[in-house]
Amino acid sequence: MKQLVCIVVFALVTPNLIVAECDTKGLIVEKSFLQSVHDCTEYLQIPKERLGQYMANEFPPDDETKCLLFCVGVDLGWWNNTCGLQVPAIVSYFQPVQGDKQYEKRTKECLERRVGAIDSPNSCCQAYETFQCYFQEFGNLVTCPQYVRSTKLQATQAALDCLVMLRYPEKLLKVYASGKVEDSPETRCLYHCIDLRTGLYTQNGISLPRFFVRDAAYNDLRYLSKETKACRDRIRQSGCDKCSEVYNTHTECLSGLGEKGYTSGIITAAAKIALTNLCPAVALSYGGRKPSSTCSKASGTGQVYNLSYPGYKSRMSSCSRCGGRGH
Repeated sequence: MKQLVCIVVFALVTPNLIVAECDTKGLIVEKSFLQSVHDCTEYLQIPKERLGQYMANEFPPDDETKCLLFCVGVDLGWWNNTCGLQVPAIVSYFQPVQGDKQYEKRTKECLERRVGAIDSPNSCCQAYETFQCYFQEFGNLVTCPQYVRSTKLQATQAALDCLVMLRYPEKLLKVYASGKVEDSPETRCLYHCIDLRTGLYTQNGISLPRFFVRDAAYNDLRYLSKETKACRDRIRQSGCDKCSEVYNTHTECLSGLGEKGYTSGIITAAAKIALTNLCPAVALSYGGRKPSSTCSKASGTGQVYNLSYPGYKSRMSSCSRCGGRGH
């Protein structure tokens, strides 16, 4: 199969634009197949002379190469050592040939024939044969960087970061830690922060293909349906603030898709961690110098928390139709 090569055009831009282009938010990862091959070659300490062979799309059936592709699969999220193939993640790295209506059927038959025939639980062998089926039958290998889903652990870290950055009080953390993640201005903005930090919310709104990849184990094609897209677009065009846009999309469009309670679950887990990380109230030593009184009027407790999302209440009437637990 041929590769679909990305052509990168470099333009002269102002320093400010350079910073904007290079900036990434939180845990968003986009990675190309070839970059992963290069990284895994280093991880596994495979001789560098073999890298040229791999870059030329030559993957001979030796043990070294098989474990390389296992590493690539784990790195790019299309192989899970427990569950095996994660279809939504691997298909993002292959582009079917236009007019080919049999690529899925051929790939399925190849997987049954080649992977199904492996008796031993050899993950390297299984990952290698899986890749070969997609490489030979599904379509052209895409070399452009693709979205790599966050693990549940990484997503929980993103939720924890958001709880800290949004400065939510201990009282609210305890509510979340108890499993109660209910509709409120704070919850809506927490959903927005998490989706933004993990790359699920972009400048174009909620990314349904990325949610499809996030819940790869479920292979839920409803994420990509016209109905889900229409629902997402309707809410985006309703005039809601961004926090309500994200939360309402979760509750009205994504409820019942993929993993149930994914976001509320990581919020609960993150809140429990946040509570264990709270610093005890201790007297600070200033070496005989009095602390500045610049911020002393802000709070009598020494902590300052965010107010409700600006403009949220003014738009509440048009954006608050859905309540209960989120997606």
